[in-house]
Amino acid sequence: MAYLRERQKPFVLYLHLALLTLVISQIIVSNFMDFTDTGEISDNIIEFYGTWLHIITGLSIIPLSLIFFGAVLRQRGLKYYFPYLAGDLFQLKKDIKQLMQFQLPEPAACGIAAIVQGLGLGALCLVLLSGLSWFLSWNYNLSWSDDAKETHELLTGLIQAYLIGHGSMGILHIFFRSRLQTDN
Repeated sequence: MAYLRERQKPFVLYLHLALLTLVISQIIVSNFMDFTDTGEISDNIIEFYGTWLHIITGLSIIPLSLIFFGAVLRQRGLKYYFPYLAGDLFQLKKDIKQLMQFQLPEPAACGIAAIVQGLGLGALCLVLLSGLSWFLSWNYNLSWSDDAKETHELLTGLIQAYLIGHGSMGILHIFFRSRLQTDN
């Protein structure tokens, strides 16, 4: 936790942890959702409450994510997470060169860790937008609600991959950093 406190302001850290918890809970709860062929929520009590818990939690993640996006972009700026949009690849090239030498680069502005974080922000946006589209299309009984649901489920795979990748990178940094500190 000390490593995370060094990297993020307390407000951003708590938002980060809250979103992490809610997103993981969403992935778990999604296994307890079901709809009938006509789009009605299943009568099974577990699936009924699982579906509504997923919907309510998902809707609550939207404003929390908007606050998080605003906080991280205000703290570090858009270029920090998306330097390639500005044509700035210097730090990324430097990080890749270090990785090719089997060295783990320290997180830096415009570097590989920051870019991965930016990809996570993008994945979260896509999942939230697709989830909201699915909810609205389902709620208004639109013909494309099944397609919206499938798109949301597909994009959720991005978040799952991101959680594994980003989490693994973080654990590696914490492990190697603590190992280097005990060696000195």
